[in-house]
Amino acid sequence: MNANLLPAPNGTKTANRPVVCYESILVSSGGVWLGDKPLSFSLPLLCAQMSIIFACSTLIHSILRRLGLPKAVSHILAGVIFGFSVLGRDKSYLKILFPERSLIQLDIVSEMGLILFLFMIGVKTEFGMIRKSGKKAVALGLTSTLFPLGLMSVAGYLLRDSLPRDMVDNRFAYNLATSWSRTSYVVLSCHLTELKLLNSKVGRLAMSATLVSDFTSTVITAVYTAVQLVLSARNRMLGVGSFLSFLALVALIVGVARPMVIWMIRKTPEGGQLDEVHFAMCMAMVLACGLAAELIGHHAPTGAFLLGLVLPGGPPLGKTLEDRFDAMVSGILIPILLGSIGFNCDLFSIADRARCGYLVLLISLGVVGKLLGVLVPCWICRVSLPDVVALNLMMASKGLFEAYTVNAWQDSALVDRQMYAILVASIVGFTAVTSPILKFTYNPSECYIAHRRRTLQHTKPDAELRMMICLHSEHHVRSVINFLRAFNPTKANPICIFLLHLVELTGHAAARLTPHDRSAAAASVDHQPTETDHIMNAFYLFEEQSERGAYVLQPFYSICPQATMHDDACSLSLDKKVCFLMLPFHRFRAIDGTMEANNAVRNMNRNVLNYAPCSVAIYVDRSEVGGANFEPTAQRVQHLGVYFIGGPDDREGLAYAMLLIERATSFAVTVIRLRPPPEWRESNSDETADDELIDAFRTRMVDDQRVVYREELVRDGEDTVGVIRATSHYFSLLVVGRRNGVESPLTDGLSMWSEYPELGIIGDILACTDFGGNVSTVVVQQQTRVGTPHADPIKCNPKALRSRFRWSRRASQLPLAAEAAV
Repeated sequence: MNANLLPAPNGTKTANRPVVCYESILVSSGGVWLGDKPLSFSLPLLCAQMSIIFACSTLIHSILRRLGLPKAVSHILAGVIFGFSVLGRDKSYLKILFPERSLIQLDIVSEMGLILFLFMIGVKTEFGMIRKSGKKAVALGLTSTLFPLGLMSVAGYLLRDSLPRDMVDNRFAYNLATSWSRTSYVVLSCHLTELKLLNSKVGRLAMSATLVSDFTSTVITAVYTAVQLVLSARNRMLGVGSFLSFLALVALIVGVARPMVIWMIRKTPEGGQLDEVHFAMCMAMVLACGLAAELIGHHAPTGAFLLGLVLPGGPPLGKTLEDRFDAMVSGILIPILLGSIGFNCDLFSIADRARCGYLVLLISLGVVGKLLGVLVPCWICRVSLPDVVALNLMMASKGLFEAYTVNAWQDSALVDRQMYAILVASIVGFTAVTSPILKFTYNPSECYIAHRRRTLQHTKPDAELRMMICLHSEHHVRSVINFLRAFNPTKANPICIFLLHLVELTGHAAARLTPHDRSAAAASVDHQPTETDHIMNAFYLFEEQSERGAYVLQPFYSICPQATMHDDACSLSLDKKVCFLMLPFHRFRAIDGTMEANNAVRNMNRNVLNYAPCSVAIYVDRSEVGGANFEPTAQRVQHLGVYFIGGPDDREGLAYAMLLIERATSFAVTVIRLRPPPEWRESNSDETADDELIDAFRTRMVDDQRVVYREELVRDGEDTVGVIRATSHYFSLLVVGRRNGVESPLTDGLSMWSEYPELGIIGDILACTDFGGNVSTVVVQQQTRVGTPHADPIKCNPKALRSRFRWSRRASQLPLAAEAAV
C-alpha cells in the first residue's frame, strides 16, 4: 500500500517536515484462509517486525558477547542489517516487512519501552550518592564533563564561519558537546554489569563520577535551555512560563507522587512486593508524569525518569519492577528501540565530505577532552596507570542515551541522514573498541595480592588478629557467633572482626560497599529495618554482652551482583589487612526442616578461595541438621579434632587449632596425623615444614593435659576414611585442610566421589550426608596469592610458633577429655 508524501501547509508547526498520508487499515487479519494478507494489517506486521529484530539481535549478541561487546551494539547492528544500509537497499523488501506506515507504531512501542526503562533506572539510581561521593569522584566527574564540553564548544565557536549554515543556526556544535561530553549513568551501569565490573574499585569510582557528570550536564543544559527560551521567544513570558512549568512538574512529583508511593511501600510487608493495586497506581503515575512532560514541551521519558529518581530504590519497589518488567523491557522493548535506531541509519547517504569532516572533528575533540578530563584528576590523585586506562575506557562509554539523543535530533530535523549515520556509526565504533579492550585488559582480581604473609601460621605473637566474616542471610548469625565465641578474646588480647553482609543487587543501578551506620539507621524516621539491620543488631548485642574491648567489631554491607560478590570480600580483606576470612557453607536448613542449597553462595566461596589475599576457612555448621551442637562456653569443654596429612593447608588448620588452645581454656585438642608407611615417605620441603610444625607443637604441648597427639598409619583412601569414621563422632568441631590439587596415596580414589570440591577431599567426606557425619567442620586454605617471591608458603618459623603459647596455671589442671575418646 503506497503512501503519498504531501508538503505541510505554511504556517503550521510541521512546516519543515513532510506529512505522510495512509489509507485506513485494520489492526487484525482474518487469516490466509479468508484471503487476507496478514502483513497488510498492523498487528501481524508489528509482531513480525519485533520478532525479526529480537531474533537477529539475540543471534548477533551470542557471537559478539565473547568479544566483550555490550548488548546495545548487537541491537543497533541488528537494525542496521534490516535497515537502509543492508537489506533495506531492496525496495520490495521494505515494502513487505517495513513499509513506511508501520514505522510509526514501531516508534510508539519503542518509546513506551524507553519510558518504562528510564523509570526503572530512575528508581535504581540513588541520587544521594552525589553527597557521599569522595573528592576524587567529584573531581573526575567535573573535569571529564567540562573539558570536552569546553573544547567542543570553543571549537564550534571558532569554526562558526566555516561550518554549514544550518549547523550554525541550530547550534549543533553546542548540542553535540552537551551530549558527547557527559558519560551516561544508565549506559555505564549497563556496560559494567555486563562486563561484571560494577563492584570493582575502578567501577565504583567511575559510577560515582558518572553520577556527578550527569548531574552537572543536566544543570548546565537546564540553565542554557531556560536562557535560550527567554531570549528567543517572541513573548519573553513564554520562556519564563516554560521554565516555571518544568519546576511545577518537579514540585508535583516531589510533593504529591513521592509521598503516595512511599505510603504504598510502608504498607508492603518486609521482604514482599507491591500488591497489584499499588503497582497499578505506580504505573498510572508513570504515564501521567510522561503526559505532563509532553504537555510542557519535554519528552515523556523525562517525566518518567524524574519520577523514578525521587522514589526509594531497592525492595520492595525496585524488586517488584525488576521481577515484573525487567525481562520484558530490557529483553524485548529496548532491543526494538535500538534496532529501530539502527534501521534508520543509512551509511550510503554519507556524501558531503566537508560536513562529515567537521562532524568527525568535533567528535574527535570530544574524545581528546574526555581523555584529558580523566587524566588530570588521576594524575593529581596518583592513580595507577592500569586504573587510569580502565577509567578512560569506562568514561568513554556510549550507548542507549546517545543513540536516543541522535534519534531525537533526527526527528526534530537537527541532523540530516548523513550526519545521523555518522553519529550512529561513532556510537557503535566507540563501544566496539572500548568494551573489548576493557574486558581483556582490566582484571580486578589481579589487585587482590598481598605483599606480606597474611596467615594464622605466620602471624606474629604480639600482632593484632584481624578476621573477616562474610554473611548472606540471618540464618548464618547463630553459627557465626558460636564460631567467634570459640576464640575467647579478652581486653588485653582482642580480636578485630570485619563483618560483611553481602546483599544481591536488586532494585539498584550501582553497587555499594559501605560501613553500616547504626546511629543513622536508628535516627532516621522514615527508615524501615532491613535484613542488614537485623544481622548487625545481633552482632552489636553480642559485642555488648562480651567483655568490653574483647571484640572490635567493624560492620560493612555490600550490595552487588551475585556473580562478583567475591570482589568485595577480597578487596575489603586486602584493604583491612585481614589474615583470616571465614565463609559460611552454601547448604543450610530451611524453616520447614528441608535442606536448601544456595548456588550463588557456593560460586562466591569458590571465587574467594581462588582470589583471596589471605587464608580462608569455610565453616560447615552441622548443628543445623541435627548434628553435634558446637557452642563454646566457659562451663563446657569442647573437643576439637584436627586431621593432619600434610601441606600448607593442613599446617594452617593446625595453627588455627593452636590459636584456639592459646586463647580458650575450655578446649581439648586431639591432632591425628595420617602418615604413609616409612618406605613410602619422601624427603621434600613440604615434609620438612610439616615435621618442623609438628615438632614445635609437640614440644610446647608435652605437659598440657588438654592436648593429645597421635599418628595413624594408612596406605590408601579406604584406610583414611576408616580412621575418620572411627574417630570423628567423638569431637564437637573438626579442622581439616582443603589440600586442593594435592595428590597423595592417602586419599587415592576419594576425589572421584567428591560432591563439594571447594571443601577438599577430607572436608567433602565430612560434609557429605552419605558419610553420616554430624560434626561441624572448619575447612582451611592457607593464603595462596602473595606478591613477594621470598614469602614461601611451605616455610614456617618454629621459634615464633613456640613463643605464641603462654599458658595459664589453670590449663595444666584440666582433664584430658579427648584422650579416652581417641
